[in-house]
Amino acid sequence: MIKKIRDKLFGISKIGYLIAEEGKRNRELSSYNMRELKAIEFLKGYFPEGFLFETGFSLSFQTIQHIINDLIIYKPKVILEFGSGLSTQILSNYINKHQLGSKLISIDDDQEWQDALKQVCKGVDFHTFPLQDDHPYSYGGEGKWFDIPKNHSINTVEFDLIIVDAPKGGLCRQSRIGFIPFVKDKLSSAPIIYLDDTHRQDEQEIGHFLVKTIPAFVGKINGFNYTRYSFGDKLHTSPS
Repeated sequence: MIKKIRDKLFGISKIGYLIAEEGKRNRELSSYNMRELKAIEFLKGYFPEGFLFETGFSLSFQTIQHIINDLIIYKPKVILEFGSGLSTQILSNYINKHQLGSKLISIDDDQEWQDALKQVCKGVDFHTFPLQDDHPYSYGGEGKWFDIPKNHSINTVEFDLIIVDAPKGGLCRQSRIGFIPFVKDKLSSAPIIYLDDTHRQDEQEIGHFLVKTIPAFVGKINGFNYTRYSFGDKLHTSPS
């Protein structure tokens, strides 16, 4: 009853608010689409020949453009990617074409998917690890995360740039939080981390936990649905 009376009294204001919110969403979508088109124009020379396999789970093109800007400026030696896909294809092509010497390591839980990507991703170090239930790195030790053997060679590598787009969101609470304890003692002196899907509550909470766990991550740049963390930047690399 109170809600009905309020809506009658303030109906015009409410309609105005809804119109303003809709306008805001439309402007944000328009800006996102414009940035995506600009990024596609920049990246198209690095698309694989034939068919570009892009899905709703893929990193946005503007996120990949931002990562490549970091490759140009900061020249990471080792890149670790959680979640193989569109970004793997484009980044590997860019690295090879420009002979950057960067090593791209890509982790996923789908062997068949990675086998398909190997055909178009030259020089990528692919690793398939199944998702383990009640993994100690998962949220509260009650979720799923990659079952990476303790004696695996990847545990001896130091990472300069990390891309987090797996495991899939919704698999369990804060499904991607496991990357933090995994990389905590494997970071270079000036690491960069890209956390995708930070428009979602789980990923926002993961970002807070990252900064709490590793306070040196003082640099934070919010893109469209992703966040970039660093120890601080000498140069700004966000696409315009």
